[in-house]
Amino acid sequence: MAAVLALSWTDAPSAAAAATVQRAAQTAGFQTVSSLSQGWLGVAGRRPPAVHDLRGGLIAMGDLFDHPDDGRLGVGGRLDRLRNLTRTKWGRYIALDRDADGALRAAMRDPSGSHELAVWRSSGVTVVTTGTPDWLIAAAPISGAIRWDAVPALLADPDASLTQPPLEGLIALDAGEMIDLDTDTREQIWRPWTGRQPDLWSAPAAAAGLRDRIDACVGSLAATVSRCGAELSGGLDSAIVAAALGAHRPAMRLWLNAFSSRPETDERHYAARVSERLGLTLTAAQRCEQALEPEVLDRTAGGVRPGLNGADPVFDALIAQACAAAGLDGLLTGKGGDALFYQGASPAILGDLLKARGAFALVSPVWPGLSRWIRRSAWSVLAEAKRPTASTLPAGPTHPWIVGAETLPDGKRAQLAALVSNLAYVTACRRTEVVDLIHPLMAQPLIEWTMRIPTPVLTAGKTDRHLARSAFADRLPAEVAWRRSKGDYTATFEREAAASLPFLRDHLLGGLLAERGVIDRVQVEALLDRDRLMWAGGSASLTTMALVESWLRRWTARLGSQ
Repeated sequence: MAAVLALSWTDAPSAAAAATVQRAAQTAGFQTVSSLSQGWLGVAGRRPPAVHDLRGGLIAMGDLFDHPDDGRLGVGGRLDRLRNLTRTKWGRYIALDRDADGALRAAMRDPSGSHELAVWRSSGVTVVTTGTPDWLIAAAPISGAIRWDAVPALLADPDASLTQPPLEGLIALDAGEMIDLDTDTREQIWRPWTGRQPDLWSAPAAAAGLRDRIDACVGSLAATVSRCGAELSGGLDSAIVAAALGAHRPAMRLWLNAFSSRPETDERHYAARVSERLGLTLTAAQRCEQALEPEVLDRTAGGVRPGLNGADPVFDALIAQACAAAGLDGLLTGKGGDALFYQGASPAILGDLLKARGAFALVSPVWPGLSRWIRRSAWSVLAEAKRPTASTLPAGPTHPWIVGAETLPDGKRAQLAALVSNLAYVTACRRTEVVDLIHPLMAQPLIEWTMRIPTPVLTAGKTDRHLARSAFADRLPAEVAWRRSKGDYTATFEREAAASLPFLRDHLLGGLLAERGVIDRVQVEALLDRDRLMWAGGSASLTTMALVESWLRRWTARLGSQ
């Protein structure tokens, strides 16, 4: 995984402390980008981040491209230039503002959140980093503790960790957020819905713009990786990415499909149809059901946040192994498409149309079409569409993207909540140990474009992701472009959880969550029953608990708190 580490200090004692961190970083494989009198900057990884000098002390580390709606970096003060960066550029980067002597003044995480960005101070050294490995915490200790009062929210809603994790002494920036390091003042300078241009009610124009932007974003990101592969699951989203890649014809080393022996999980037929249509060579990797083991969760427990991206450890390990065997530096996925293209089916779609068009919505084909789609009477759909609801926003801690979103229609709020959930795809997992995971459908220009498209246009009141299906229908086989079914791993997950019961019982009932009273031992023990798992489910909540437990153990040991 690509990594950035920046250090800043002010006096002789802090310079000595920073030198210790530098030596540890170089031992861990970091290369020095710059070493100045009050600052040091290093990069690491199979594909170390590129360094973009934007002048005046502003630098961006990672993949950076001109924004399709602009392209010139405006002038202004330090913080103004960071704000301008989100309007003039897009990509997968972090931005740093430094003085001529290397002292750090501000930092920003890019709007797509492609890299984590954490900040803390240790012995007078300011640390800004994209990762929190054990060696770095040992070299630059954090003075803080677990905020146990905030831990229950992680179990109630795993997305709660996608804002500030329950760690004192460490600042974890949100996607599109900057921090003034002189004052530790944080500001959310980009949200998916702020500064939107007028809504796009013309389906042809919305589809053409969506297709053009997907082609541009996918092509730009693929071009940054010399040894690149892509997932081809058999679903719509990865097929759209593959079609966009096909338009650019890059030299891809691997087109990867994962499957298991259970019929409902085997999507090779659909992936094969896409590969035939696009002239690709498909590689299929079989997943075998396995029980969880402690080291599987321990390996990715040291991230800034719990490793939600590794919530399916078996799949995670399978893809990591395939990428390592192919010698890949980067793997493109279709992750994020469900939220970007609008997966949901809800009366809120008609509600959005009523809010924008009033009574004219009642003569639109969206109303009867939506009723057929969700299999409810037209009058019950209309009655619910007229009732505004706050249930389209998550109940946990409010993510900064959502602050102020009450002005959005219900359907767009639901899409916004789903976009927040996508940020889990950048948390630590086994795959990120061996390859740079690239999610083109989480690119900033695509999020901005689809947030302008009303939900009735995204769905046509007929089916999920309708606009995206229409935009790419001529490049994909019809049975994939208009496919309604999806692979279902539910039974697989329950069987794997059942096989993991001895580990889960020890891990959870004898762990910190139980010791601190965050979980009720009696209630959790009732969940740890094979028959209940097989017939009633519950593997997702058990896996979340296990991931959070491993993460808490790692950070408790690091912080020296009990």
